[in-house]
Amino acid sequence: MYTVALFITMAILLEAVVAVIGSVLGMLKLSDTVGKLPIIGAHWTLALSMLMVWVIGDGAHLLAHWGFSHDSSWINIVANGAIIAGMIPLKDAVFGAIAKGVRA
Repeated sequence: MYTVALFITMAILLEAVVAVIGSVLGMLKLSDTVGKLPIIGAHWTLALSMLMVWVIGDGAHLLAHWGFSHDSSWINIVANGAIIAGMIPLKDAVFGAIAKGVRA
C-alpha cells in the first residue's frame, strides 16, 4: 500500500518536473524543437521520469519494496521510471475520485 502511495507521490513530482522543464524550454524557445525530435518528443514524460529516478539515486528504487532489485542499476532506473510515468493516469483517477467525494 505504501509503495503505491510512493509511486503516486513520485508521479506528482514528475508532473511538476515536466511542467518546470517545459516552461524553461518554452522560455528558451526550444519546446517545439524538442517536441519534434523523433523519439524524445513522443516519449518526453518517460524520458524525464527516468532522468528523475537517475538524479534522485538510490532513494527512488521503489520496486525494491516489492522484492524487485536487479544487479544492473540501469534496469532499476528504467523500470522505476517507466512505472512512475505510468502512474500518472492512476494519480489522476485517485484525485478525481477524491474530488467527487468518494471515500475509502
